[in-house]
Amino acid sequence: MLGVVHATVSRTPTSSGCGHAGGLPIQEAYEEVTQALYDAALASGGDGVIHVGYDYRMSSANLGCNNTQPVFEVYGWGTAIRTIG
Repeated sequence: MLGVVHATVSRTPTSSGCGHAGGLPIQEAYEEVTQALYDAALASGGDGVIHVGYDYRMSSANLGCNNTQPVFEVYGWGTAIRTIG
């Protein structure tokens, strides 16, 4: 075990404009935070991550013209490991 790694990713709607929230790329956010955890494990000398956990929250961002848009934030954490081999 090498230690805890963590990462955060946020996504805004795929289309924007006054009053048009568009779609939030939720799956993409989870995939990106998972890759960021793996990259953090590599940077710490590991080659994998175990005991991965996720949390998320919905927030908002002011995108102009008196419009707030949703922001989807994903937090990920896990334990970096080095496998024998």
